[in-house]
Amino acid sequence: MYENIKLAVQDGIATITIDRQASNNALNAQMFRDLISTVEHCDADDAVKVIIVTGAGKNFSAGGDIKEMASFDFISYDLSILTGQASLALRKCSKPVIAMVNGAAAGAGCGIALGADFRIMTEESCLLTAFSNVALPGDTGCIYNLHQIVGLAKTIELMALSAPIYGEEALHLGLATRLAPEGKLEEETLVFAGKLLHRPLGALAMQKRLYYEIFYRDYMSYSRLESENLAKAGASADHREAVTAFLEGRKPTFNQSN
Repeated sequence: MYENIKLAVQDGIATITIDRQASNNALNAQMFRDLISTVEHCDADDAVKVIIVTGAGKNFSAGGDIKEMASFDFISYDLSILTGQASLALRKCSKPVIAMVNGAAAGAGCGIALGADFRIMTEESCLLTAFSNVALPGDTGCIYNLHQIVGLAKTIELMALSAPIYGEEALHLGLATRLAPEGKLEEETLVFAGKLLHRPLGALAMQKRLYYEIFYRDYMSYSRLESENLAKAGASADHREAVTAFLEGRKPTFNQSN
């Protein structure tokens, strides 16, 4: 449907693929818009019963493009709101949504994966919040979704230290729904999608509506505050230092007076 967001539908299963392999499927504003549009299209299509979201090639998504951040006008309130809406589109969708996490899902990529109802990973797959590595507080509703799954204490740790969460730990924390053997991620994801196809999808849609109405009722209030903080952090000296250090291949030196 779009340049970097691809859609294929077969036997009731829609596969949405983030496809920008030259940048490890890094996401930009247009890709967030296209992802939202594609999810909404699938939600309205009676031929689609279950949705899989994944990344082309080796990784799910590297999140925000560091090279685009180097312009220092990439981060904005409007962009952050858009990222939050992309994650929420998966949550609001009446169809079951599975994130097939190939390789790394970092930053906004992690946020998108967390917006799905289910996550299928391998032992080598990893979720990585990554935001603090570039002196950002977070977007894509990452904190909100993490808190829903792992609780506040673990969310604080994962956001502050940004250690990668590989398959076994992700399964233990409830972040992964299933672990697939290496090399069989797509096969196992399709098997799981097949199980959902044979469930009462109308009842599952009602369950999703209940989850959204009760457990996500304050999501947009959160998203607006998240966006204000991201815009402020995007203009900070620490963010500029983090991006510059990444591009120069060195460790950043952050301002310790904050």
